[in-house]
Amino acid sequence: DVDLPPRVSLANSSGADLFVSVHANALSMARPDVNGIETFYFEGAGASARRLAAALQQQMLAISPGSPDRGVRTGRFFVIRRTVMPSALVEMGFLTGAIDSRRLADASFRRRMALALSAGVLNALRESQ
Repeated sequence: DVDLPPRVSLANSSGADLFVSVHANALSMARPDVNGIETFYFEGAGASARRLAAALQQQMLAISPGSPDRGVRTGRFFVIRRTVMPSALVEMGFLTGAIDSRRLADASFRRRMALALSAGVLNALRESQ
């Protein structure tokens, strides 16, 4: 429940090497056909942010067979635009999607997704060394 500017301020003052903002997408309940995983990075943040986003996307897709790959994309979200470290914003699926909503409601899937994000972070850190 932290607003965006304090969230960025906390991230920037923490000394963190990376920042990941975790979300679940949503559309109208009339669009259960829209599903998928996507990850955003800020284009002006450089190659490290792109590598982080790609590592996260790869790991999320690996534990979610059948989820559409909506790709690694550039975005201008406040939390990835204003942080000083490589940052990514992940959308783990659509709460309104027929495929994704069932998965996101499952605690076991959410745990696997958390582990996938951890693995993606570790992979990105390894690649940066």
